[in-house]
Amino acid sequence: MLKRVIIPLTLLMLGGCVAKPVAPPKPSLVDGNGLPPTAMINHLAQRIVTELVKQNDALRSDQPIVVTTPVMVGDMHSSNALAQQLQQGLMISLHSFQFNVVDLNLADGLQVTADGDFILTRDWQKLSKDLPVEHLLVSTMSAVTNGMAINTRIVSLSNNRVVSASQTFVTQKELANYMQPSEQIVSQNGILYRQASPGMNEVRVLGDGK
Repeated sequence: MLKRVIIPLTLLMLGGCVAKPVAPPKPSLVDGNGLPPTAMINHLAQRIVTELVKQNDALRSDQPIVVTTPVMVGDMHSSNALAQQLQQGLMISLHSFQFNVVDLNLADGLQVTADGDFILTRDWQKLSKDLPVEHLLVSTMSAVTNGMAINTRIVSLSNNRVVSASQTFVTQKELANYMQPSEQIVSQNGILYRQASPGMNEVRVLGDGK
């Protein structure tokens, strides 16, 4: 019996052989240095998806896939600005490889208001109840002293099997608008610690609400 995502989703049967998606144009900068913050995240997403395509052993380009919001490895239930922007970049990169990307945030109906016309929502009660989804792209992020390690995998909903995986690292300097070096004085479990200099603890992710 197929598993379901948090909201009810109708799963399609798996079958056929793996299709090789058409590769998009290569990024103009190999390492992404010098790119503005948003462009750097998109470049990071492209690196991740390129590796996922290389490692893929089951997902066909016509099978629906949902990109979930990346989470910190020690907290699976909250997000931050880096994670939310990376999610958008991963969706764009997967689509550039001609995968069948499903946008989970489309509401059942258009909401017309004085402030504008809206269709995107994060209210699960307003989401479509019958989206055919067979695979999920999930990511965990782990902060270290000089940046962020990001582990990404594509998982089959039929059996929880990992059909592709990627591991990458981005430095704090590459995404300075999203990460800052740790302070010289840090708090851990209610106790203040003074380091010899700033940046000796794991980087601080901006916009994580902590």
